[in-house]
Amino acid sequence: MKHFRSPVRPLGALVFITLPLLGLFAAPTTPTTESPPATAAYTNQPQNVPDHSPNVPYQPFYERSGSFPSAFHNDVRYSAPIWRSVFFFPPVPPQLGGPLVLFRNYQLGQPESVLPQLKSHVGEPFYAPLSAHLHREDLSKKRLQRLDAYTASRTTLLAELRVQLVATRDADPSTRRQALTAFAAQQAPRLIAHEAEAEAIRENLVNGSFFHAGADWNDNRTWALGDDLRYESRADEFKVFRASAFFTAGLSPAQRRLLRELAIELDDPLGDPTASVDLDAPRPVVFFSPETARFERPANLSPEIAARLDAYRDAKSALKTELRAVIYRQDRAYFGFTRTNALRALAEKQAPALAALETQAEEIRGLLAPLPRPSRPTTPAVPLELNRRIGVYLREKQDLQRTLIDKLAAIKSDFPTHRVEFIRQRGGYAIEIITNRRASRGEIAKVDALKTQLVTFNAEQARRLTALASEKDRIQSDLTAAVKARLGPADHSLDLDLLLKSFADQFSRQEAWQRFRDYDTALFEPGLSPEQRRLLFADAIAQLDLPLPRGSRDP
Repeated sequence: MKHFRSPVRPLGALVFITLPLLGLFAAPTTPTTESPPATAAYTNQPQNVPDHSPNVPYQPFYERSGSFPSAFHNDVRYSAPIWRSVFFFPPVPPQLGGPLVLFRNYQLGQPESVLPQLKSHVGEPFYAPLSAHLHREDLSKKRLQRLDAYTASRTTLLAELRVQLVATRDADPSTRRQALTAFAAQQAPRLIAHEAEAEAIRENLVNGSFFHAGADWNDNRTWALGDDLRYESRADEFKVFRASAFFTAGLSPAQRRLLRELAIELDDPLGDPTASVDLDAPRPVVFFSPETARFERPANLSPEIAARLDAYRDAKSALKTELRAVIYRQDRAYFGFTRTNALRALAEKQAPALAALETQAEEIRGLLAPLPRPSRPTTPAVPLELNRRIGVYLREKQDLQRTLIDKLAAIKSDFPTHRVEFIRQRGGYAIEIITNRRASRGEIAKVDALKTQLVTFNAEQARRLTALASEKDRIQSDLTAAVKARLGPADHSLDLDLLLKSFADQFSRQEAWQRFRDYDTALFEPGLSPEQRRLLFADAIAQLDLPLPRGSRDP
């Protein structure tokens, strides 16, 4: 990969005919030494480069013309249009039990994702290339049908797995593990085919075919790692490794997942070198299986479990280090096939070690199963009936939030050219759509029909919110009475409001934990296959409803 230089633009046959004639009459000039080319324009180190964009009508995906290195000689340049796609990358999965944004704060001037269609694919290996095609709106009917078939297969496999998990919920650990292991063997062939189809979809979206365009993040790039170390930073490595997980050829699916984990580690800000030994420092986080899933390392582990976790961490770190070194070195390869062949050789070399990691992880799960998990919150000491009511209240509140968010995302997907947003209405939220003034009559009729439906929908959600507010007041009153009943004569000096706030914080953590149940199962449930864990974990991340990052043309 080479840098761009100042564009050389052909001016047509007339220019090439007249230039030699003009040279005959031109006055002699003193020879000058050509100045060195500018350093690589890394995205995090912008430079003042003159804009030589041609005067063309507005085209949403046209960027500029530039000079490219010739395949015959590095000094020969020709001009060509650069078609730069917009790429979106998935949100970073949180650690198990970590803080969550349960409800997006929609503020004026605050950007939000413009591709809600990606929400259900946050755990898929084709998320980033699919985003470019969705933004371009160039997905053919055949590609859409293939995506729909894949999604339907995923839904079926998930439903079967959930049924089995529920059916064995009350069994003793040994019986449950045996049943899940037997079911994993039944699902294995279809899950393997399902993951192979995901990889095939990714490859097709990146490279395209005879009838379909591709979308490769590397086509937007004019720099490579190691081109100029003075301007290179950790951010540049992060961008390349994150994108390589979705776009670089030659990697195995397991390596792609490992790269996503490596990108998360690179993106972690470097703070005080002694922060990890602070008295109030959180416990270390363990990157486990499936990749990108992580949990807080429990305290007071037995020497055996601690040694197993350390061995697992070291083995995975060694694979990451080797993968990082090869990608860094091959990022400057002139020919794409050189890089692809090197990565394929590495994939074959690392395959046994990556498979051994899954075996190690399963052994560690068996050792961790009897231990309490630090990410799980404690249950507040309140009467059982009050605790049950609070659980029902939290589930209903969460369901109301998801209903509103899902409805807003669905309307934005179906009516992308219209203005759709939340508004305040009678102390609550309602969804409003404002018709695009350039819409056709047929489109306006559809929007008017939707507005009629929204009247009923908004009224129902307002009724649910009012009922929740009334139940909240009753719970607070009963909780105050329960706390007073527990206080003895010597406890009258305690701050009752502070105690109630402590209870409320515990219930909030319980509410957040409800959203991590599938995450927890994918990490720790003995008996599941690696494919089942990845399937369940990907859906768990989608269900967390993380805010989707915005896209960019800049690599």
